[in-house]
This record gives sequence, C-alpha cells and structure tokens, in this order.
Amino acid sequence: MDDDATKTPEYRVRCLRTATHKAPEPVFLYMKGFGRTVDVNCYFWLVQGGGRNVLVDTGMGGDYPGRLTESARRSEAGFPVGDGEDTLSQLQRHGLRPGDIDIVILTHLHYDHIANVQLFENADIVVNRKGWEAALTPVHPVFDVFPKDVLAHMATRMKAQLRLAADEEEIAPGIAVLWTGGHTRCSQAVKIRTAKGNVVLTGDVAYLYDNLETEHPIGLGVSLYESVAALRRLKREGDVLLPGHDKRILERYPDGIIA
Repeated sequence: MDDDATKTPEYRVRCLRTATHKAPEPVFLYMKGFGRTVDVNCYFWLVQGGGRNVLVDTGMGGDYPGRLTESARRSEAGFPVGDGEDTLSQLQRHGLRPGDIDIVILTHLHYDHIANVQLFENADIVVNRKGWEAALTPVHPVFDVFPKDVLAHMATRMKAQLRLAADEEEIAPGIAVLWTGGHTRCSQAVKIRTAKGNVVLTGDVAYLYDNLETEHPIGLGVSLYESVAALRRLKREGDVLLPGHDKRILERYPDGIIA
C-alpha cells in the first residue's frame, strides 16, 4: 500500500468574515470594561485537504430560495453582513458551491454560527450530542437563545445528516472536535492538523485573543469554570489558536489564510 494513502492529511485553513458586531466589553471579558464597547467580526472557516471541503460554522446573509427568515429578521440587524461577505458569495470566491461541502462542523448553535446551515444538503452536520439535546430542551429561558426556526429545520429536514459527536471525537483524519462548554452546553472547539501544527478554532469560549492570553473568561456563558478550564486546555492543544470574533485575526492574517 502507498504510504501516502494512509498518511494523515495536512489541511489548509482559511478565515472568512461574514459580518461585524458591536457589544459592551463585559460581554467579551467577564466583569471588565463597563461603559466601553468592542467592535468584533463574525467568521466562518474553510478547511481543505485530503480531498475534503469542510466548513466550520456556516456564515450569514444572502438571498436564496428557502432561506429561513424568522431568526434572520431578529438577528442580522445586530450582525450586519458586508457586501460579498454572505455565505454563497464567500464560497463562490473560492470556487465552491454548497453542494461541494462534505462536512459542516458547528462550534455551537447560536444564530451567527448556524444561520445558513440549510444550504449544505450534501454535508454531514457535526454537532455536540449532549449540547444538541440541551438546545432542544433548554432548562431555563435565559439559556433559550437558539434560533428555533433553524433548529426545527435541522431536526426535521436535516435529521439524516446530523452527526451527533462525542465530547472528543475525530471527525475526519486530522480533524477533531473537543467539547468546551462554557459559552453554551453545545460549545465545541475544532483542532485541525496543518503544516503549522495544530490549528484550534476555539468557537465562542474565547471571543478574543485577550481571553486566551490572560485566561480571562467570556462574560456571556453558562459556566465561568468551564470557560477557564477550556481556555487552559485549548492553549495546550493548539499551536495556532483562533478566537471566535477577534478583529485582529484579519490583521495577523490579512489574506485570511491561516495555514
């Protein structure tokens, strides 16, 4: 057998901006910066290698048949999508259509991370198992902030595509998910083998580089303790760490190419 056939692939990772956002600083850094706001970006991620096209999260915006609009009307005013930054435009820019995506990994189930999941009819949709169940049956209204129309579509029209992942699971050779909790019960990070080592997409357990660098937890979540434990673990797991919303990602990687 050819050794190359069994070798774990090294993937290419690209950052795609889908929207901008502004919120009070204590949302991003627990109990810090009262009276100040922070400008951030919203991202999704294109991962390619080993003959696979993988998306981490799904982007927002766009005008296409069947788009789910109930949550969009409430959410996208606060997450303005720039011209050409909607999901379909970003994919087209890289020579792809939704049908070309093999796997979609959702870091969690908030609107700005799953808005356009319905586009990916050919993909396995990876969600943390216990987090999926918690999102469908939230224990308290404060935590019930998931887009109900999108979840209903996933639970019915996309049920056969759902891959409910364990807290640690290899999704494809060289790509693994790690449950983090902290932000939501369904929050998971994604670890990707690349030529630069392990790239870790933290999801929203770290909004900013500041969360990672100072181990300062986010201010919007279900558990501060889980958040801190996750920050420490992800720093051990990753050679390159990418927080969920920091504008500095595109300052450090102006062309969006991470590895």
